[in-house]
Amino acid sequence: MTKKTMKHKSLCIAEWQSFGVEDICEVLRNCQSTKTNEDLKNQAQKIFNELIEFAHAEGNHIFLKFAGKKLKAQNYVGLIQAKSGFCVEILPKTFRTAKKNEGFKIQNCTCKKTQDTTKQPQNMESNPPKCKVCEAKALLLKMLQSLKDSPFKQSHFAHLKLTKMPLLEIFILMFLQELEKLVKKGLKSDYIVCEENRNFLKGKLLFHQNLKLNFAHRERFFTSSDEFSVNIAPNRIIKSTLELLNTQNLSTNTSAKLMQMRFIFLDIPPSQSIDKDLSKCQNLGYFRNYKMILQWCEIFLKRKSFAPYQKDSKAYALLFDMNKLFESFVASEMKKWLCDMKLSYENKVFIEQIFRESKKDSYLKTQEKSKYLIVEGDKNRFLLNPDIVGYQKQTKETFFIADTKWKILSKEQQNYGVSQSDMYQIFAYLAKYQCNQGFLIYPKIEDCNDELENLELVFKPQLFTKAIAETNNIKPQVMLCFFSL
Repeated sequence: MTKKTMKHKSLCIAEWQSFGVEDICEVLRNCQSTKTNEDLKNQAQKIFNELIEFAHAEGNHIFLKFAGKKLKAQNYVGLIQAKSGFCVEILPKTFRTAKKNEGFKIQNCTCKKTQDTTKQPQNMESNPPKCKVCEAKALLLKMLQSLKDSPFKQSHFAHLKLTKMPLLEIFILMFLQELEKLVKKGLKSDYIVCEENRNFLKGKLLFHQNLKLNFAHRERFFTSSDEFSVNIAPNRIIKSTLELLNTQNLSTNTSAKLMQMRFIFLDIPPSQSIDKDLSKCQNLGYFRNYKMILQWCEIFLKRKSFAPYQKDSKAYALLFDMNKLFESFVASEMKKWLCDMKLSYENKVFIEQIFRESKKDSYLKTQEKSKYLIVEGDKNRFLLNPDIVGYQKQTKETFFIADTKWKILSKEQQNYGVSQSDMYQIFAYLAKYQCNQGFLIYPKIEDCNDELENLELVFKPQLFTKAIAETNNIKPQVMLCFFSL
């Protein structure tokens, strides 16, 4: 039986934005115009209570906070789906507002409704979205593609029309796209032990079970044999994922693709133990074709993201730390430049100014963890963890250290909004790594950073290590930079 598709009930908000029952009610009103206002308010209150329950769960305050009869998003982006199916999409905040808890002035995308994504898709780079919501969603998808060892990195959905779809459905489409690739290559089979009561002798006779079950039926044999079957751990994991996704309200086109994949996996049972089957998959080295699709399965089945929230919560969530996403994006763009890959003109110029040295003589390390701030006896204390470190290949010397900060700076704020602890931290890195050049990299936001562009935000303290003083005449300096999104 074909599952009936419904209008998507999604509320789009920005980081740090507050929302309440009335905002949810407005979304429901647009989706269910036939219901009375009283019914809509009751339904909205029920959804809001479900989200409050999620926010109050242990550890979930870093995603949603309840205050003043409203819920406020934090700096995690992605989606939170209440058990009733209503979805809150939290998107990157790429604009300035008068108050921190303000965000999008609309409940959802104002662009033309989603069309068939199979017909002449447009590219986001050549035809960027104009709507603030779609713009933020496009940025989130672009940043997700920079994540190392994630299935997002291999996805090629740069279609403008996808930004008008709910985030969860976009992720499902990416999963189905990867699954189609696997199916075309062919599903793997393997030998599995099959114990069965047969009318003929096949394999090894299990005497104890045979005596117990077939004492009065000498014509039967309880045997154990090796069968070549598709009923293996990776395929069971995929089947479980397909069954989970089938519970979602999806568009007609996505539902059709999902149904097609479910038909292909019809004879494969779902996993009875997700963790056990996933551990089996790690030992199957010859199943390399399954690596990407199993990562997608983990995202859906185990909500595997940058979010350490309680998985037994009644809400379904896929959340990512914006600080880590921005760090990953900047590092990815720098690595693209080193590999002569296509970049925006602004970022290309910016990266060239940072490196100075020839591409051939440089390499990067991210999340460097080789040095400690102090030593107590024979024990190291306070591990240093700079975001990005640039090295010279021949000398192995550090020639720049960069820390990324997902924060909108402003001339009106004290010290432009730059954290004092961030300044202390970057200088600690420079001192320990004996490096002269440090960068604090912030996002370049339209209409927000223009006032800071022409300011010379360069800090030149006195030399703080003898080693630097003896080897260089250049004073250590930290520059505040803005990275184009």
